[in-house]
Amino acid sequence: MRERKIVRLIIMSNISRRQFLKGAGVATLAVAAAGVLAGCSKEDVPVIPEVTTRPVMVIFMADKGNGETVVVGETAKIDVLKTEDSVKVADIDKKLLPEDYHLENEKAVVEIRKDASKGEYIIVFVTDVTYTPATKEVDIKVAITNPKAGEAVMTTVKANVKKDATTISAAEITLPDGFTWAEGTEMNRQYDIATYVFPIKHIA
Repeated sequence: MRERKIVRLIIMSNISRRQFLKGAGVATLAVAAAGVLAGCSKEDVPVIPEVTTRPVMVIFMADKGNGETVVVGETAKIDVLKTEDSVKVADIDKKLLPEDYHLENEKAVVEIRKDASKGEYIIVFVTDVTYTPATKEVDIKVAITNPKAGEAVMTTVKANVKKDATTISAAEITLPDGFTWAEGTEMNRQYDIATYVFPIKHIA
């Protein structure tokens, strides 16, 4: 009986020692993290889950127009530094976004909110609408009528036109510094973008 009691005491002693060491390790880590948080700027704080960061829920919402907003997809969780009270949406992993949606405003910075039931969370607006530019950039062919020695006669300049445009006038084109239109150019006449060559010249 005495031997069994000694064995039991040894086992209990080992368990207590392990628990003590584990507790001491956690305490040391927490103290070190506190020192890191206190001594570093926001940019220098290392990301250590549950030590220097805390989980924040991300709720994705979409604006359907007429003042109606709806929750889309599933909520996600991100790790945010304990020193931060807001999140740059551009830093959110794109894999967390609802399928077929993208950020409505990648430059947005959203405030971290707190709710008794949800805990800390942010609301991020997403959209399934793909922006289509109203204009396009095209190359306009020009010919220099008074080229300098060694200068190519034919070149191109850039111009912005409506997305479905097939013609352009000289009045819509901005020439590089030092150039002007050659004599006889009809400034408001529409010319085919793909084929017409505009005559230009160096300013004397």
